[in-house]
Amino acid sequence: MRYRAWAVLSGLVLWACPAYAEGDVVLRLALEVARRDHPTLDEPKVRAEIKRLAARYDTLRAGNDDPAVRADAFRRLLFEAEKFQSVADLTSSRTLHIDTVLAGRRGYCLSLSLVALAVAERVGAPLHGVAAPNHFFVRYDDGTFRRNLELTRAGVDVKDAEYRRRARNSLPAESLYLRNLKSNELRAFLLHNRGYVALHAGRRTQARADLDAAIALAPGLGEAHRNLGVLLGERKRWADSRRSFARAFAAYPGDVDALINMAICRHALGDLKAAVQDLEMAAMLAPEHARVERLLAEWNGEKERGTEHAPPPRPALPDPPAKLAPGLAAEFFAGKRFGRRLATRVDKTIDFDWQNKSPAEGVPRDGFSARWTGYFKAPRSGTYTFFVAANDGCRLIVGGHKLIDNWRDMRYENYFGAKECKLEAGWHTIRLEHFDERGGARLLLRIGVEGERDPLPHGKHLYHRGR
Repeated sequence: MRYRAWAVLSGLVLWACPAYAEGDVVLRLALEVARRDHPTLDEPKVRAEIKRLAARYDTLRAGNDDPAVRADAFRRLLFEAEKFQSVADLTSSRTLHIDTVLAGRRGYCLSLSLVALAVAERVGAPLHGVAAPNHFFVRYDDGTFRRNLELTRAGVDVKDAEYRRRARNSLPAESLYLRNLKSNELRAFLLHNRGYVALHAGRRTQARADLDAAIALAPGLGEAHRNLGVLLGERKRWADSRRSFARAFAAYPGDVDALINMAICRHALGDLKAAVQDLEMAAMLAPEHARVERLLAEWNGEKERGTEHAPPPRPALPDPPAKLAPGLAAEFFAGKRFGRRLATRVDKTIDFDWQNKSPAEGVPRDGFSARWTGYFKAPRSGTYTFFVAANDGCRLIVGGHKLIDNWRDMRYENYFGAKECKLEAGWHTIRLEHFDERGGARLLLRIGVEGERDPLPHGKHLYHRGR
């Protein structure tokens, strides 16, 4: 099957800027990146325009050093005094690079923000670039006063909580998103966005060079991995493409497009079952995504045509366990092979991103293992999908059957695994095991059932034996 339109090639832009040092770091980087696409760029003219905008900014704030006034002066400068406009054209170098954005007064989230940031470093204002999935905004933050400026909406203040909701509340704590970004990250995002423009224009050699450079500078830049996956997929390098989409999903676990494209790669590689599992996870994240629904219907039809005798549902326990309480019983051990027990507790939700921190009091931040045991209550007979994300190793056993087994050091990548099984309505034993060798530690469990759009809430379906 041929796929002419990838889910991600609809406009993916992520930007960042540094917390400012003295000088003109932002402007120098912007000019450097723009020169390849605009070889006749007039640098003195650009610098003169930024200098003029900085002087007008100082006029607007009229010597008032109140942080709220200084922050609002950027909004007034760009949208009231200078009449900049936000546009949706993400694929043209004219709406990306600072010279043509200044000349035409038209840009999108990243390029409008670039203008504001170049002015800010000239006037010494604590304005920072902040990335959100597929988006960028600026933040005034002097350590005591903080305000976000959403430049696609004429500079209104949008709270971090709204960006988190847009990202399905699935941003890893240790990521590039929603924090003030550094100068090396600025360079990475600049290169990524230039690479995206080149990819859309069919200049694949240039695009590959920019995307590779961006990833080398900022390995956690999900959009760069995702667009690299597109490029590799267009060349039908399906295995390499799938790995790039997996890295994009690791950077942003709410990335439905990355999951869809992982599924497309698996389907092209002949792994229909895994492709459907990726789509089912995507359906949990975005229940009304039309592309997910269409591909699921098409590929489930292929599965049914290729399956003559489906296995019967796994039976539930004959009698419900006594004295159950919500949550799974958790135990933490020294070493990766469940050595000396160090801590116990009950976890009502399995969704952890410990990063480089200890998962529990008395447990080291590296070199530990953990086990969660209890019972899963299947609300009805049917097909269930168990999805696990982990760094490092993980195992999942349901009803005595091992569904997922990835007991290995993942180093800097996360493991994502999904497995379907048919269960009778009722109670089934469940055991989830995990180990962390070194570096960041993470563990996530989601459970879906056919016919339901959202994952099952852990608090109503996972139990342990109480006392």
